[in-house]
Amino acid sequence: MRTAAALLFALSILAGAAPSVAGEQKAEPAGVIHLSFKLDPRLAGATYGGERWVSPPTYQGSSGQSTVEAKASRMDASGRPTKATIDWKPSDPEMLTVSPARGEKVTITVMRVGESSLTLSSGAVSRTLSVKAVDRNGARQVTITQ
Repeated sequence: MRTAAALLFALSILAGAAPSVAGEQKAEPAGVIHLSFKLDPRLAGATYGGERWVSPPTYQGSSGQSTVEAKASRMDASGRPTKATIDWKPSDPEMLTVSPARGEKVTITVMRVGESSLTLSSGAVSRTLSVKAVDRNGARQVTITQ
């Protein structure tokens, strides 16, 4: 019996759930915003395999890529997608533009070299990204960190 209790405790820790104490009310998180980026088609190779979306902690665009397609979805506390409107707000609109400014799928355009942040929000849930653009050998390279 002790082994089963220890195993359940370990599994709850690994799953990110804290064990509850009798009588304790645990607040449910409001959810999260999940973000994906479309890979530059030039990176896909000679054969067309369709769109490829990735969700790394840091997305680095290919050299010479000044626009990045992104999509966001709001997940509930259980990790299931929910219907929601996402607002995209750059901290420096002279460096970054987002079109459309509201929606799940957008195009982020980097206008110049520098650093800025981009805040995604949906109700009480928000997420801030760091966007950095540098010139490498005469071509702009964009890095977005989640």
